[in-house]
Amino acid sequence: MEYLCTTCSKRKRRTTELLPARERYLSRRLRWVWQESQRRQQPLLILSGKYGLLKPHERIPWYDHVLRASEVDKIVPTMVKQLAAGQASQVIFYALPRRTRGWQPYYAAITKACTSLGIPLTVKTLKHVL
Repeated sequence: MEYLCTTCSKRKRRTTELLPARERYLSRRLRWVWQESQRRQQPLLILSGKYGLLKPHERIPWYDHVLRASEVDKIVPTMVKQLAAGQASQVIFYALPRRTRGWQPYYAAITKACTSLGIPLTVKTLKHVL
C-alpha cells in the first residue's frame, strides 16, 4: 500500500472532545495533502510528534507537542509498527524544506521508520502550500 504523508500542525482546534486528526489540525498544507490523497485515491498518514502516524479519521484529544530531535528514536518504533500494520510499501512525504525550523526531527523520524522496514520514501518539498 502506498501512502501519502505529511506532518501535523501547530495550530489545532481547541475543543475538549476527541476529534478526527483531519479535523483537529488546522493547516492549509495538511488540507492540501488530504485533497491530493483523495484525488489520487491513496490513503493519508499524518505524522504526529506525540502519536506517530495517524490515519485522518483517528480521534485524538487536543495536545501541544513538537517532536524534538531527542525524541526521534523513541517514536520510531511506534511508527514502524504503524507502517507494518498498514502494510505500507511506499511513503510519499509532503513537507516543507528540510531546513525549515522544526522540521528536521520529522524528516529523521519518517526516514528511520521507512528505512527500518525497507520501504521506499519519496520526499516532495512543498513551497506553494503554506
